[in-house]
Amino acid sequence: MNKKVLGQVFGTIFISALVVVVVVSMTPADADGQSGADESKTGANKKVESVGVTQPTRRTLTRALTMPATLLADEQVNMLAKTNGYVAEVMVDIGSRVKKGDVLATIDVPEMMDELRQAEAIQAAKEAKVTQAEALRETAKAEVQRFAAEYALQKITHDRKVELRKQNVIPEQELDESKNEIAVAEAFQKIAAAKVNSSAADVAVAKAEVLMAVATVARIKTLMEYATIRAPFDGVITERFIDPGDFVRSATEGAAEALFWIAKMDRIRLSLQIPEIDSASVKVGTPVDVVVKALGEHSFPGIITRTAVGLRASTRTMRAEVDLDNADGLLAPGMYAQVTIKLEIKESALMIPSKAIRVRERETYVLVARGQIAEKVPVDLGYDDGIWAEVLSGLGDDEWIIIAATGAVIPGTPVKPVPVKQDA
Repeated sequence: MNKKVLGQVFGTIFISALVVVVVVSMTPADADGQSGADESKTGANKKVESVGVTQPTRRTLTRALTMPATLLADEQVNMLAKTNGYVAEVMVDIGSRVKKGDVLATIDVPEMMDELRQAEAIQAAKEAKVTQAEALRETAKAEVQRFAAEYALQKITHDRKVELRKQNVIPEQELDESKNEIAVAEAFQKIAAAKVNSSAADVAVAKAEVLMAVATVARIKTLMEYATIRAPFDGVITERFIDPGDFVRSATEGAAEALFWIAKMDRIRLSLQIPEIDSASVKVGTPVDVVVKALGEHSFPGIITRTAVGLRASTRTMRAEVDLDNADGLLAPGMYAQVTIKLEIKESALMIPSKAIRVRERETYVLVARGQIAEKVPVDLGYDDGIWAEVLSGLGDDEWIIIAATGAVIPGTPVKPVPVKQDA
């Protein structure tokens, strides 16, 4: 490379370095001069986002608790035997509708019939003994009267003989004999009175024995009544466990084998376990809706009929029950249902879509479109079911809330609001 070429290369490098130095030295001054202009153009340079907006709506707010439940018969009884014996006859089967007092089955108890005849014979003998004792008492009473009359006669005779003796008409011996006759009459009178008392005691004892015999007969008859199994109330036979010829044992001897199950189904009962957090809102009269899956989406309205008031310590739940009328027989024990308990009903609550709510750290807010700009508005919320949320404070009825956007939207973002209709 010749000197001329080298000179040209070095000259070019020098000029380039000089230009760089000049540009660098000018840059801070230019930047300071243009900073305000750039900042003033920030909003204009941002992309305008198209956003879906809607306004808060006033509606009736129903805070509800939905839980599953199983339908139960209002009353259900396991029919047990109270006497030993063989089943003589069965009058009903599953599905049979019975009235209170209807005979369901009979149990053959021949040995009890023998006991009854024996007890009745003893009762008759005791009653005869009472009759005999009463007759003896009446005889004793008659003897008392007879000896009383005899004593009175002897007393009169003795008084006369006393006067005659004073006149020396009769000897002293005859007066002594009169005294003896009075004493004898008085003794017989006392003996007769004792017999009256004794016979009265015999009558009392005999009557007590009769009462015992009558009680024995009544007991056996009562036990024999247990040999006839009757329906305790109007209902339906849901289970049958016996056939004619089966031997059954008395439940009083420890046996617990049911003969029948009978259920009262003109009214259906639902048992619910209310969580502790909602227990204060569930009271007698709280409205409910019951949907029985087997019957489609038909809803049965009702109310809380009764509550346990207290909570179970093991589960922290409170038992509540709902009674449903079942006169038409549509409902059956064992059906599955979904029960919606209306814990709270608030009229004209201010509601917004739940998807409009934003949470950052501990702050809850929504974005609203004001003057084509997205602004952050803190809100206090009440009940939120995941679709609609109640606004307690922070928003008015005329705000346009951003619920959707084509891109990222933050406070200060230019927006183009597009009203979106919300489903009820």
